[in-house]
Amino acid sequence: MIEIPLRRSGYGTVRIADSRLWETYGSIGLLSTRRGLAPWPYTNWDRAARRSLTRAGVTIPGWLVHLYRVRGGALPSFLLAVPDPSRGELTADLAALAAVPPARVREELERWFPQGVPAELGTLYADPTARLAELCEFIPRYWRAALAPYAAPLRVATEEDILLRARILATQGPERLLGSLRGRRLTRKGDVLRLHVGPVVSGRTAVPCVSRLLLVPLVFGKGAPYSASAPDGTTAVAYQAEGAAVLLGEAPPPGRRGPAEGPARGDRLEILLGRSRAGVVRGLVAPTTTSDLAAALGLAPSTVSEHLTALVAAGVVRRRREGVRVLYELDGAGVALLRHMDNRRRVNAPENQTS
Repeated sequence: MIEIPLRRSGYGTVRIADSRLWETYGSIGLLSTRRGLAPWPYTNWDRAARRSLTRAGVTIPGWLVHLYRVRGGALPSFLLAVPDPSRGELTADLAALAAVPPARVREELERWFPQGVPAELGTLYADPTARLAELCEFIPRYWRAALAPYAAPLRVATEEDILLRARILATQGPERLLGSLRGRRLTRKGDVLRLHVGPVVSGRTAVPCVSRLLLVPLVFGKGAPYSASAPDGTTAVAYQAEGAAVLLGEAPPPGRRGPAEGPARGDRLEILLGRSRAGVVRGLVAPTTTSDLAAALGLAPSTVSEHLTALVAAGVVRRRREGVRVLYELDGAGVALLRHMDNRRRVNAPENQTS
């Protein structure tokens, strides 16, 4: 458990920033820590990612898999640089990763494993420079195979979550923002933020001083207890972003069938709701506006608006305002409807219904 003191440290400066590197780590952890397929809503992505990685000949380094498994999904801080919003792209994070001193890698491994570094990590301990270079070569190949097909919906989900948290921070303050964070790995007790790093890890690690708290939303944040600190006192903590249902899949390409044609054969959701309304439901796996949804589906905005009004009235969709924009997304009933009726997205029953 990592304990981060809040009020004592004057954490009044709170920021939110995304990290493609941390998101990539989160997805790798999901593949590495499970023998079978990942739970809902990651099941379809898991299946597709494994196929794509196999076709591309991309294999997760064995020492990295062992790190995930032995520490309940946590990663050592030498892999987790504090995200810098000004860097933006993955290449800058990889350059910083490649520059980590070997002495730091060995010192942290010795601290993690006081009884001796496991044999599975022997190559990492013996030659940190070579292993980190291997990792910097692997991550872009992994991204292209496993995450690039989902880049657009991942970006939408992350940006919408940042807008949501920023609005809470601006209108209700940091206390309310911290109370809104989700995930079993991140809890708060009094003035201490606790990051639970897995059942195989015992004891507590206290972060001595926090001058700035940086919150990092991850669509793959469910099993990602990540935290990192910088010399200036900035501490970054990952949390589960809203909108992980974007990984169920994308809306069908517009124009595949004419507007007057009936539902696809065997498509239970279209049989129940009709073709265009089923398309609206499928398009709401991530929060979106009426105009954006209309453009994605190739429908008139007035038609989409009519469907949204009916779906909101039925309790399937919820509506919220973010500044000047009005966003629509699936409510709990809508998620259940999509999960049970959409034969295009065969998913496992969720452990916790997280959208």
